[in-house]
Amino acid sequence: MAGGFKALLALSVVLLVSNWQHWTYGKATPQVPCYFVFGDSLFDNGNNNYLTTPVKVNYLPYGIDFPLGATGRCSNGLNIADTIAEQLGFDSFITDFGVGGFTNFLDGVNYGSSGAGILDETGYLSRDLFTMNIQLYNHKITVSRIAKQLGGDDVAKKYLSKCIYVSDMGHNDYLNNYFLDTYNSSEIYSPDEYAQHLIKNYKTQLEDLYSTGARKIAVFGLIRVGCMPSNIQQYPNELDDSLCAYKLNDDVKIFNSLLQTMLEELNEKHKDAVFTYINSYDIDSDVTNAGFKHTRESCCQVLQSGAVPCQSLSVPCANRSEYVYWDGAHFTEAKAWAFGKRAFKRQLPQDAHPYDISELVKLELHDNDVNNVNLAQL
Repeated sequence: MAGGFKALLALSVVLLVSNWQHWTYGKATPQVPCYFVFGDSLFDNGNNNYLTTPVKVNYLPYGIDFPLGATGRCSNGLNIADTIAEQLGFDSFITDFGVGGFTNFLDGVNYGSSGAGILDETGYLSRDLFTMNIQLYNHKITVSRIAKQLGGDDVAKKYLSKCIYVSDMGHNDYLNNYFLDTYNSSEIYSPDEYAQHLIKNYKTQLEDLYSTGARKIAVFGLIRVGCMPSNIQQYPNELDDSLCAYKLNDDVKIFNSLLQTMLEELNEKHKDAVFTYINSYDIDSDVTNAGFKHTRESCCQVLQSGAVPCQSLSVPCANRSEYVYWDGAHFTEAKAWAFGKRAFKRQLPQDAHPYDISELVKLELHDNDVNNVNLAQL
């Protein structure tokens, strides 16, 4: 009992000092002490720059509207993870993990890696990537540093339990694995079997994240990959009335359905945590796209028909706020904001379940089991 009180008192001092620093320097106080990001190219903020891989976009016109230029974000400006950080009240960008040389980790870390997936074999043709398993390994390094910085496990556990965690994984397990002829996964698994295979692995990974002290976890479903300009161009004979490659969308919908069931199971098992589902598929819809004039074309010039990356130093469209897609697969900053706002505060009831991110922030969770986390063993 006394140990728990001391930990709570120490945490209060940490948060008080943090808030004082924000007030002293004229900064806004974030709604949560920290924000951790796991994901693929929709969330990557430059981690691939440190890797030996062709999957990196640290060149113009990427970042043309970003304050720091071409940082490795697959966008003209902010990505979805950035918009959520801003809505959480962070007034500076969440640091990338890179190769672990960062020092400002108390606000959180972005581990996202373009091309990465749930499965380690996904994207292996692109050489080095931070797969979900590697991102979790990197997070454990961060957690150990936080424990050391704050003066012990008990304080760190309390601190980490109040943070927001987001995970956006699975797109590349389809786009750069199941849908490619260079992989044999589509020969081994039916669409249902493959989704089950992914969900089984993803559940283990989310359990692993929970074991590090994460308690408020927003898990993003998959977007309408069949509506990406690159896939529309690659599958011109498989388009539905919405001009999207319907077979690709049908497959990811299976994954999304199983993901919701899996998160319900985790919530039933871990009463001291909340795993909430962000309905990316429905958010990535004509409702969100209503204010855009160009919903199926990329703003920048891609290398060739069906390709994803922008041509280096090419001149993009001038009216970027009117485009959903920046390149062959990734959103413009304008679409990232439209998407991020609905993920943070639902516009429709089905946007998030059981909570949107703004509601997740305000939740008071029972922390009976938080003290069972042994950070030294991570």
